[in-house]
Amino acid sequence: DAVMNAAKEHRTLLELNANPARLDLNDLHLAAAKRMGIPIVISTDAHSTDGMDVMRYGIKQARRGGMTRDDVANTRRWDEMKKWIGQ
Repeated sequence: DAVMNAAKEHRTLLELNANPARLDLNDLHLAAAKRMGIPIVISTDAHSTDGMDVMRYGIKQARRGGMTRDDVANTRRWDEMKKWIGQ
């Protein structure tokens, strides 16, 4: 709860690491973030292009938490992101 409240207060995105060994945000965390209006980013934590294929796990995890593309910051256009971050 404290992390979610701080993220909301400071307008901080939460990261869903799509690596199957990580998937740090579970479906309950993601559902709470959605309820609170906290956007997430889905990352692969890839250190080469070979690691990009794990993105599907992050997408599935986000969907389990009720997230839609509107809740995921890195599905937005760059001009939308610039507006969100205040540029």
